[in-house]
Amino acid sequence: MRFLSLLLVPLFGAGCASNLSTLQTARPLAPGQVQVSLGAGAFLPVGNLFDVVDLGIDQGKQLKEDIEDGESVNLSEADQQRLLTAGTALAVAPPGIVNELMIRAGVVENLDLGLRYSGISLRLDAKYRFLHSGSPEGASEHTRRSFDMAIGLGGSRHIFKSPALDALKVVEIKDFSRYDVEVPLYISWDVGDIFKLYAAPKYIFSRTTLDQALINYAEQGKPVTGFDASLPARVNSHFAGSTLGLSLGYKYVHLYAELTGGYTFCEPQLFGAKRNLGGATFYPAVGLAFRNGASSERQPMRPGPTRQ
Repeated sequence: MRFLSLLLVPLFGAGCASNLSTLQTARPLAPGQVQVSLGAGAFLPVGNLFDVVDLGIDQGKQLKEDIEDGESVNLSEADQQRLLTAGTALAVAPPGIVNELMIRAGVVENLDLGLRYSGISLRLDAKYRFLHSGSPEGASEHTRRSFDMAIGLGGSRHIFKSPALDALKVVEIKDFSRYDVEVPLYISWDVGDIFKLYAAPKYIFSRTTLDQALINYAEQGKPVTGFDASLPARVNSHFAGSTLGLSLGYKYVHLYAELTGGYTFCEPQLFGAKRNLGGATFYPAVGLAFRNGASSERQPMRPGPTRQ
């Protein structure tokens, strides 16, 4: 039982919230244009994942207090496995608040690139606009309308390091990482450079890798606890959903507000059985963007991509 307790604490300490924000429309920045934005969001997993995490947090806190007080811990096998599953769920998709800083730049016509730092992750993405229609050339900037669609591709790397691991000196986790690959489809309708409505259906594949030292440590638990306490080296998850948002601003400053909703699919093999760590997932976010110039559209003489 003491072994199980030591294993649980580092599991609950290793995890940070995921970032599902969009905070941009389908219109790419013009070549040479730069935009810097600040944002904040909240990763809110509900359904089965929420139940698993909620149970784990309550029992995990009590377990940690008992360990620190030197008291004996007596849990049923079912409780032990629920706690271990909750620890893994927190590592794969933990709830929480995320702050972000994103820098975007227009590269060539219809293409821009972005770099986003969220404290827990670094993300590089590209967005290419393949469809545009709008008001004819000469329309007022305040009344000019445009409809755009763009495809995106992004990759993120997460690095987690929990201070609790060093404080408890139970087991050293040198590498606890996660990689995401995101494919969004951007759709937006703009009224001038003032009011914008946008949507972004997206798919995100995530792979979380546990440190081999923790996996080896968990393997030792079977002869002690009497059940399979092994952990997988990698846990994959899939998110499918969409962002709906709006933006208000003029020329150099724009405010964004959005809600991302979808479903996370995650069923790793834990402790000798398949565990469902997925469920409905929501991510409300707001952001404030600053750019070095207002965008303008020039209607081409023939159908095709337009210049921003």
